[in-house]
Amino acid sequence: MTDRLISIFPTTILNRHLDGMEEVNQQLSALVAQIAATEPNNTTGTTTEGGFQTKEDLFQRDNPGINALKPHILQAVQEYASHVLRQELQRSPEKVDFILWGWAVSYKAGHTQGLHVHPGANVSGVYYVSAPPSALAPGDIGKISFYDPRARATMVQLPYQVNRHRVAPVPGDMYLFPSWLEHSVSAFQGEGERLCIAFNAKLILE
Repeated sequence: MTDRLISIFPTTILNRHLDGMEEVNQQLSALVAQIAATEPNNTTGTTTEGGFQTKEDLFQRDNPGINALKPHILQAVQEYASHVLRQELQRSPEKVDFILWGWAVSYKAGHTQGLHVHPGANVSGVYYVSAPPSALAPGDIGKISFYDPRARATMVQLPYQVNRHRVAPVPGDMYLFPSWLEHSVSAFQGEGERLCIAFNAKLILE
């Protein structure tokens, strides 16, 4: 007897921790605070409730924090896209390029982001600049949740079946995921700020 387990239609998330980003995170935090004090909130048309969101031109700004973070994001997108394309395509493209854009989102106590996807992109991601201590507690508090994309997976749900994956925000952590993967952010209570840099990449294949 010969068995073979076949994994089809996998959903892969990349988690990468960037060491030594304390000064960069301080620069990013100061930048977002300056934007919040001088520019309008761009949450209109999004699922962000109660937080502050910058425009999607963050990577075009001349700032030492952005200049330090952006190469890490570019490298991660390139490597993650290569992995995903090997899973998704029948043949490898001769060339892979992408268009990248990003924005910052600041959450304080009670702020949330509802269930959503990122239309118009292939790869999405988030980098955590700061996080409230309560987000490390068990449960949903302050966490991002990724939901099972298999539409019929809960047709006859099993006891204790896992249908979402929770991730606690940790400064220096970066997550990349397919843009079609539904996700949301739960509220936290107490002190602190949950500040992240979100980004999208539209792949260009030749």
